[in-house]
Amino acid sequence: MIFIKSFKGYEDKTLEIDKTVNDWIAKYKVDVVDVKALLSHEPQSRAGSGDLIYTVLYKSEKPL
Repeated sequence: MIFIKSFKGYEDKTLEIDKTVNDWIAKYKVDVVDVKALLSHEPQSRAGSGDLIYTVLYKSEKPL
């Protein structure tokens, strides 16, 4: 069955979210079907950066 796992980070810290996603894939040895990225940027935000969301579609017997 195909499931979805979402990861959220900040656009200026892509290395951290990449490491989190890669570590999760390695830990569970999932069969990745697709990865989508979405950037939500709000120029007037206090942080001055936006949210980066990765959505990983993977095959597994049950959700992980």
